Amino acid sequence: MEKIVPVVGTHPYPLNELLLMTAAACRLKPSIVFDWGTHIGASARIFYECSRAFKLGYTIHSVDLPPDADHVEHPGEEHGRLVKGLTGVHLHRGNGVEVALAQWQKLGRPKRPLFFVDGDHAYESVRDELSQIFSTVPDASALAHDTFFQSAESNYNVGPSRAIDEIVGKFPSRFHLVKSGLGLPGMTLLAAR
Repeated sequence: MEKIVPVVGTHPYPLNELLLMTAAACRLKPSIVFDWGTHIGASARIFYECSRAFKLGYTIHSVDLPPDADHVEHPGEEHGRLVKGLTGVHLHRGNGVEVALAQWQKLGRPKRPLFFVDGDHAYESVRDELSQIFSTVPDASALAHDTFFQSAESNYNVGPSRAIDEIVGKFPSRFHLVKSGLGLPGMTLLAAR
């Protein structure tokens, strides 16, 4: 935490989520990390610092919307500023899951990839992204952000939690499930068995 918090702070990832991200990297020892929803590069920087601190040796491929995309959370010129120029961090533009899976294929289908899903928070898109990952990559693990379950009445980010429940139902014996569940925004690890 002494390496990560001074660089990325605790927003949008509170301490419990920073710890889950770090624990996932250390426990799973991925050969590569794919993330999307790059924004300024906070999640990619967290994985970068974990790799350095624990000598994990993976590369990171971070994907965000194209420069001309119209989206409320588009970072504009700030895209990837926390990771630009860092060795082993590669920035991409396009559809997150499509770019990540294309890179996974292009790089020779590396074993034990970790996917960090933090793009669109709609139920359908999170469900479809996770389904694409787990249908394509046999030994994939994923961390999904904004997964704290809330009542439907809250009308706030209920999609990721519902999507994870459906994916776990679709692949019932495939994962160890770890939920940070202490409050918003929430993070869930679907670790390959």
